[in-house]
Order: sequence, then C-alpha cells, then structure tokens
Amino acid sequence: MKAVECHISFTANQWVCKNKAINILADSLDEMDKKLKNELQKIYSDQEITVQMYFDFDRFPTWMRQYMPHYFNRRITFEK
Repeated sequence: MKAVECHISFTANQWVCKNKAINILADSLDEMDKKLKNELQKIYSDQEITVQMYFDFDRFPTWMRQYMPHYFNRRITFEK
C-alpha cells in the first residue's frame, strides 16, 4: 500500500488537490476524487493507494466559515 498526502483547497469556484507530484482541479469533490484516482494510478500502478487530504485553511471559502476546516480533512483509499 502506498500512502500519499495532499492539501485541498477551494479557489475560484473549484476544488484543488495538490502535492509535489499532482495538481487536480475539479468542480466537485466527487469529480476531484475520480481525477485523483486516475492520476495516482498512473504514478503508482498496481498498488493500493491511501490518500490523506488536509484542508488548506488559508484558502477556506467564506461560505463555509460556519464549519471548522478540519471537518474537510479527508482520507480515501483506492484499491488496485
């Protein structure tokens, strides 16, 4: 299993997921997950991948300020 960390943010009406190797832009979290899976499977083929996503508080959308940013930290596993 490969462990990957990313930061997520919301900028210009798009979700952003990035680290040193990837930079994903998407209109929804579901779309971001699909793009992330496709991109990571290109890099780490034939491996189960667990991604820990941390929300970038500096880019926290004003319309979500009623929630704590750690609510948006996510962990997702992509099977091979």
